[in-house]
Amino acid sequence: MSEAATIKDRKSKRGWTGYHTLAALVGFFGVIFAVNGVMTYIALSTFSGIETQNAYQTGRDYNERLEAAAEQRALGWRVSFDETFAATPEGADATVAVQVLNAEGAALTGLAGDLTFWRPVVRGEDVVATLTETAPGIYSAQASLPARGHWEMRLLLEREEAAPYYLEKRIWAGGRDSDG
Repeated sequence: MSEAATIKDRKSKRGWTGYHTLAALVGFFGVIFAVNGVMTYIALSTFSGIETQNAYQTGRDYNERLEAAAEQRALGWRVSFDETFAATPEGADATVAVQVLNAEGAALTGLAGDLTFWRPVVRGEDVVATLTETAPGIYSAQASLPARGHWEMRLLLEREEAAPYYLEKRIWAGGRDSDG
């Protein structure tokens, strides 16, 4: 065997070289940067970042909101929800009954209120339903939600001599069990 043949054999058996390492690193980080770029584009194009229109003023009113929450707790009202959701091709039909009791357990009558169904992931799908008193201390509302999924139910109850009562509850509307 000639010397040229043995040199050729050694070169063909060299295996992993610096060029292979460079190509692997560039390929690896190239994939990482490409995936991060796609995810950043999707995140920025689907969420405006605005959850509160007047964030500055809301921040300035923080202490007043804390005081209102303390006043609300001092009322001692007990609020319970009984909600049912029926899936529809477009979304879900919601029927909600709200029972409101005072600190002594007596039914609170004569309240005016609204239920707002707010969709955390999609802007502009809010649905507002007016509560009507169907029995002493029980208020009901019905709404057609444009989509199934996670919603936030925001309750606002008002009475002439008291500050507004505000409560939020996360719900699952239609499709499958809320525990799933």
